Amino acid sequence: MIDRTTPVPLYFQLAQHLRSEIASGAIASGGKLPSEHELCAEHGVSRSVVRQALQSLALDGLIETERGRGAFVREKKVPIVLQQRLDPLQEGMVKAGFTLTTKVLRQEQIAAPAHVAEAIGDPRAVFLERVRYVDGQLLLVVRNYLPYRRFSALLDFDGLETKSLYVWLDEACGVIASTGRRTIEIGRADSHIASLLKLKRGDRVLFNRETTFDQDGKAVEYYESWHHPDRTRLSIDLYRQKG
Repeated sequence: MIDRTTPVPLYFQLAQHLRSEIASGAIASGGKLPSEHELCAEHGVSRSVVRQALQSLALDGLIETERGRGAFVREKKVPIVLQQRLDPLQEGMVKAGFTLTTKVLRQEQIAAPAHVAEAIGDPRAVFLERVRYVDGQLLLVVRNYLPYRRFSALLDFDGLETKSLYVWLDEACGVIASTGRRTIEIGRADSHIASLLKLKRGDRVLFNRETTFDQDGKAVEYYESWHHPDRTRLSIDLYRQKG
């Protein structure tokens, strides 16, 4: 199951194997995964490889980890596919009659986590962490990871508190965020997110993650956001196509 002769990362191979086990029912919904020690011994890999694989599964919503108990397969969630315009948040807020303001907490180069590096195609990332407010009230925390090779110039731009990231990408790089895949679910705030949103650790939040691509199909960013539960409402336009 683990092939060391290929350039495919070991954690990715292990994650794919565990995904297959979950999909086939070999590890049932609600069932416990082998421990980190057992996975290391069974597959001949290091603990860091196992942890990266488990992190990948957790980010895909397949498993959840309970401290002191291990990792368990989550109940399957019903997928609801929606279409949404990929517009800057600021534009949407203005159209809705709100004033959006932004506070930049971090803007730096980092070593991208394994799942992010896989998504953006770069082991280094330009990392942004921002808090966004609507009419002066906390709305969400946003984290953006952009491929460093393409967008290192963003580190020298100090206008993200007043200018949309998408507008900067268009004006400075000729890059238009054109398509993406977004996943939205109800999650729990960890201690850091809870402190930023003025919530309690473990409170429910609307969690969103996505990968965005430009007009040429190249990855622009990996994105995560946590929305304040009292200030967010989803609005969906529906239609039924005959035939």
